[in-house]
Amino acid sequence: MNIDFTGEWALVTGAGAGIGQACALVLADAGAHVAVNDIDAASAEKTADQVRQRGRESLVLTGDVGDESAVESLFETLTEATVSLRILINNAGFNLFKGIADTSAAEWDRIMQVDLRGIFLMTRGAIPLLRQAGQSSVVNIASVHAHATVANLTAYAAAKGGIVSMTRSLCQELGPYGVRVNSISPGFTQTPLMDRWLAGEADAAATMDRVNDLHPLGRIAEAKEIGYLATFLSSDYASFITGENVTIDGGLTSRLMH
Repeated sequence: MNIDFTGEWALVTGAGAGIGQACALVLADAGAHVAVNDIDAASAEKTADQVRQRGRESLVLTGDVGDESAVESLFETLTEATVSLRILINNAGFNLFKGIADTSAAEWDRIMQVDLRGIFLMTRGAIPLLRQAGQSSVVNIASVHAHATVANLTAYAAAKGGIVSMTRSLCQELGPYGVRVNSISPGFTQTPLMDRWLAGEADAAATMDRVNDLHPLGRIAEAKEIGYLATFLSSDYASFITGENVTIDGGLTSRLMH
């Protein structure tokens, strides 16, 4: 199987680090030019530089995906650079480790603004470019927390569950235009967010051992493995896959804990 996006444009949100960056670089390796979005301009530029080092074009689109005016500006810039968009990866988001009693309304709203509203705004803004591409793909990054979660993660779990449901509706709405829409639910993944979480643990090594032991494969994912899946779902090899959520968690959620 040879996935070739030569000459095609992709847009990845939250691509300054972690899963978003991995998606951007795997797509570039497959030949795509990549528009890199992140709220942090310096991080976005670093990813864009790595895309260019692979011989592809890259465009930095700094902005908050949950801000309607920022998204409108982003697409104005992108439309000046290309007439079509083959791939949209909606990855931008953040977490909140708080139970409902300790979550303020402002914190709840911010999670929903970025993790859920951001996908709404980005997908809506991309429709003209996606339709122009003829056969295009939207991949929304959800989480295993959309299906099996833990206490004190209420807002995040709710937002990720919303992503999966929105994906199923969007695939029906956009399918007639040749746009496929799928979601990916990663589990534990080696990212800077994971590193920050471990840094807050009393014994990071022991915590990592415990986490690895929860997985039948004995390890967590590398970010590029999520990128491989997103790239496959965006390719012609997945031309009849739409409205699906694909869990990639090393078997984590297959186990009945007791």
